[in-house]
Amino acid sequence: MKAVYVTSESYIDHSYTIAQELKKHIDLTVFLQGREKTQEIENWCSKLNAVFVKRNRFRNPLSIFGELAFILKIKKLKADIVWFNTLTVYQLFLVKMLINRFLVTVHDFEIHPRGTGHGNISVRLTLKFARENVCVVSKTQANMFKNSFGFKPKVFQLPIIDYYREVSGETAEKSLSNKIRFFFFGSIEEYKGIEILLDAAEILEKKGINFSLNIYGKIKYSEASIIQMLESFKNVTLYNEFVGYREVHKIYNQNDVLVLPYKQVTQCGPLMIAFDELVPAICSDLDGFREYLEDGVSGIIFNNSPEDLAKKLILFIDNPDLIFKIKNNIKKSAHEKFSISKQWKSYVENFSFQ
Repeated sequence: MKAVYVTSESYIDHSYTIAQELKKHIDLTVFLQGREKTQEIENWCSKLNAVFVKRNRFRNPLSIFGELAFILKIKKLKADIVWFNTLTVYQLFLVKMLINRFLVTVHDFEIHPRGTGHGNISVRLTLKFARENVCVVSKTQANMFKNSFGFKPKVFQLPIIDYYREVSGETAEKSLSNKIRFFFFGSIEEYKGIEILLDAAEILEKKGINFSLNIYGKIKYSEASIIQMLESFKNVTLYNEFVGYREVHKIYNQNDVLVLPYKQVTQCGPLMIAFDELVPAICSDLDGFREYLEDGVSGIIFNNSPEDLAKKLILFIDNPDLIFKIKNNIKKSAHEKFSISKQWKSYVENFSFQ
């Protein structure tokens, strides 16, 4: 089978995991789109023998000519299937006209609160004009898609993401501490429930419990009020900044338990990184987490309230051996289900059209 995989710098982590495995099994040409060729992108393309494609801003009307040249280049490859990790608005209509067999991934079928911009416009137009070509990254999303449109799309379940460990350059063993180090990782957006996490941390502080909570990620809303809220905490540290790709492995290596108190989720990159790093996670009781995490085995589910989250935090504090138990379970359960080495066959099956 001859396939073309088109991705972008926004999805550089799991694209690396996917392309690296698929290239072992099929004839795969990889393109990576980005605004500029950074050192990270240079290294990524070199490792995968991928081609960088410069993407111009959508607001520039001349960018359509660059998009047309790119799609014509793909057409000349005469692949059996072209798989796009995302489409710009211009690409959507060009691909519909020029490429016979293609798939396009919708990563967030359920648009997040305050979601705006070109990316969300592209998703909405893709669902309207190329619905039959859409694929999603979780079964949860597929069920939502069917409820909206009456049929299920192809599913490429998000794999365990090994990109950050491989590119970190770190070889040190996991650091130890005399207290459990909880952490939140990722951009701080309204739907990710940081207030629930801080309310739970406040419960622990009022009880005088010894713990630490590190929050890594740029605040994307209500920054002043969140920072003010954090000033009263003794055991919580905020790193309000974008985390570079070489720092991600170090963050997971220097902490013990990931906390994901999301209010909305259909797939979650930080969880799939945690599986690769063998880091236990505490997650909200949402279908998007339950699809990937087995409660009490490969992680812990809480009932979406600060009070129950506090109980789950204390569970780890009182039973630190639970961390090692879940680590072993992640190897046995999550890796058996979601490693790309276990999933690649289903990906290739999705490339076949009836």
